[in-house]
Amino acid sequence: MPRRWPRDLKWFALFLGAWAVALTGRIVLRDVAVYSPLQLEAVLFGMKFDAYSAHMVLALRAMTMFTIALGIAAERRWGLLIAFGYLLEVVMSNLIFMMTYMNDVGEGSNVRSAGIVGILAVLGLLYLWIRARDLLVIDTLGS
Repeated sequence: MPRRWPRDLKWFALFLGAWAVALTGRIVLRDVAVYSPLQLEAVLFGMKFDAYSAHMVLALRAMTMFTIALGIAAERRWGLLIAFGYLLEVVMSNLIFMMTYMNDVGEGSNVRSAGIVGILAVLGLLYLWIRARDLLVIDTLGS
């Protein structure tokens, strides 16, 4: 009988699914209901995107998170591997962004928020590694 995955990984998948819905809502509501003089911004691979390209980056992030949530909820190994890759990209992207814009006074608040997001992504990466390490090693050795 295959080993059941930990219940907290299911909660992690539920959280990622809700976050994907929130990102999608942010994209849609930003265009439809909310008027803001501030542009929508997103960071991918350390590069900052504005306006329409930020919409595409956020849509890509939402699709990735939803894919991870489906993979983990279905107890598939690829869901964990995509989650590791995604969180590693978030950590590296925020680190590159912080190093690039550290001396720009106008980007100070964005650099601080990137630092907080980077720390949270590292914590998420550590949590996922601690909880999923046995599942990945056993699945790999058992195949």
